[in-house]
Amino acid sequence: MSRNIQYYSQSKNSVVVYSEAGGWNRTMKDFFEGDDAIAWEPNAERVSVTEGLDGAALSVASGRAGKITIKLKPTSPCCGLLNKLANLNSSDPQLVDVSIVTGVEEIIKLTTCLVHAQGSSSGGTTMQASVFVFTGTKLVLDEDEGAV
Repeated sequence: MSRNIQYYSQSKNSVVVYSEAGGWNRTMKDFFEGDDAIAWEPNAERVSVTEGLDGAALSVASGRAGKITIKLKPTSPCCGLLNKLANLNSSDPQLVDVSIVTGVEEIIKLTTCLVHAQGSSSGGTTMQASVFVFTGTKLVLDEDEGAV
């Protein structure tokens, strides 16, 4: 289930894409309109109920993979970098990390990500969103930080 970032002011949200290995970081700019301009989701449920011969039991998944989707205006200066990273996936993949800080100071991090471009378009009578999906190995939510 995808969770959209609910923000009170778009200027109070930030999405930062960074590379520890490359020593660079970029703050994403010019988000597209709508509540789904920034969304995140785990790739699988972390806790599920299973039925066995001896009754119900909880299954806790150790997989922490997830996705972050951002929608940018096609005129965003960040589209070039993200398209370049997506194009490198076939020849020289570049792993990045992504952090979201929401307007209510909730922090969501996704590590060891590849970026994929979806539906990037700049033509037509109305502006279409440039959609980028980051798929990573470890999704860490703000509430996970203090978990024991």
